[in-house]
Amino acid sequence: MNEHIEIEYKILISKNVFQQILNDYTIQEDYIQTNYYFTHPLLQQKRYMLRIREKKDQFEMTLKRPHAQHNIETNISLTKQDMEEILQHQPFSNQITDILKEENIPITQLQQEFSLTTHRYDIHLLEGILSLDENTYLDSCDYELEFEVYDEKKGYEAFLKIIDRYGLSYQQNCLSKIQRVYEKLKMNK
Repeated sequence: MNEHIEIEYKILISKNVFQQILNDYTIQEDYIQTNYYFTHPLLQQKRYMLRIREKKDQFEMTLKRPHAQHNIETNISLTKQDMEEILQHQPFSNQITDILKEENIPITQLQQEFSLTTHRYDIHLLEGILSLDENTYLDSCDYELEFEVYDEKKGYEAFLKIIDRYGLSYQQNCLSKIQRVYEKLKMNK
């Protein structure tokens, strides 16, 4: 199990800015990942995010919980069989499901209603990892610039310098990927 405080700054950008940043930086990693999101009324009420991510034939379960202005992120590697058991509502136990049980969120009642696929380009900088994400979900596509940093103050300053080069501004983080999917679902109803 890996647990850490996630400090990230992120904004939605246009396709043109996305392409411009891709051209300006050296990409260290380029991959496609799919997030399978789980829903339950208590997850939403507590502002928790639960997903299984499939990336390069690897599976990882992630629980994000609010902590100050950031999130505590808990990650656990899964096998493909583990993922199938969870998707089929079979009883399953690990450190994340133990946290959910403590919060009275039964894993067998979790719903997996939608997914989001990201083509991600990672750029490793001194202050953290700058990621350019092309996200597809439902019938939508959006572009996101995300900077996960090691130090809040230095990372924030570096993020502002990066986006200033492209005439972008930052007030607060854009909606998370799962929140954008929820918004799209509301619009489609």
